[in-house]
Amino acid sequence: MDAVVKAQNLVVSYGKHVALRLDDFRIGAEAGVVGLFGPNGAGKSTLLRTIVGDIARVQGRIVAPHRVAVSYLPDEPFLYPWLRVSQCVDLFRSRYDDFRTGAFEEFLEGASFSSLAKVSELSKGMSERLHLALIMSRAPKLYVLDEPLAGVDPLTRDHLLALIKKYRIPSAPLLLSTHLINGVDSIFDEIVLISDGKLLTHDTASHLRDFGDGDLELAYKRSVSSHVNND
Repeated sequence: MDAVVKAQNLVVSYGKHVALRLDDFRIGAEAGVVGLFGPNGAGKSTLLRTIVGDIARVQGRIVAPHRVAVSYLPDEPFLYPWLRVSQCVDLFRSRYDDFRTGAFEEFLEGASFSSLAKVSELSKGMSERLHLALIMSRAPKLYVLDEPLAGVDPLTRDHLLALIKKYRIPSAPLLLSTHLINGVDSIFDEIVLISDGKLLTHDTASHLRDFGDGDLELAYKRSVSSHVNND
């Protein structure tokens, strides 16, 4: 299987602190939706930012699509608060040739805000939905989503998960980090577990469920606990 992302002997440090160390890591072209799990401070955001090129000073080797070919949702809002929703769409349409206006409109169907509304006028949940709609309306080589479901209620979360599955381009893997497991695990085809900046496991979701007696969260806890005990 061809790798869309490949890292070898990768080390990311902040001063003397090693935030991420991956000997061999890859995301295949047919990986589907990949869940990235780990405790707070495990290195999840560092890994995602390295993949998209926000962290360039690294040791080792990482191969990933060019930034313009990655549809990246950071864990902080990136839209200027004074922009209107329609202006956000115009911005994405002009910047990205792969932007699908029809997909964007379908993604936000039923949303309780006008295209003339300013980003600053949206609730936190609606703002996050707008950001996600823009990202998922592209047809990139790779999707990277950093905690896209952190600020939404369970009903909205389930709706957004269904939309993510529907509007992802099948040829583009999607890497999604989250601290939530229960309620979101059904979307994942593969799971990556990291702790203390190290890769614990990268396996299919079905194999990891078996390790957790059918419970993905239990498998996650067992993997992290085993890593801590071995250290």
